[in-house]
Amino acid sequence: MHALIVTYPKPAAAQAFKTYYRDTHIPLAIKLPGLLRYEYAYPDALGAEQPPFFCIWKGYFENEQAMQAALASAEGKALAEDVPNYSPSGAKLSHAEIGGGQP
Repeated sequence: MHALIVTYPKPAAAQAFKTYYRDTHIPLAIKLPGLLRYEYAYPDALGAEQPPFFCIWKGYFENEQAMQAALASAEGKALAEDVPNYSPSGAKLSHAEIGGGQP
């Protein structure tokens, strides 16, 4: 399995970000071809230091090729074009092969 990981910096208007993200951007994201599942979160600090990002999204694909195809698709392009509508500072994308299992 392969994950697309997207992180966002803290926005000026946190609640506006969350509302737009949930109501508009996520419905676009779930249209990505080959997306098996997704998750997103707004992490809190576990200690004194704040997390380096405001929001994190992970989308899971069968493999890296499926992820790359999704990003290159019309849906992927529409998704990327939507980012400035709620995150003027943009987003950082990374990806990783997923390992692990049940404890």
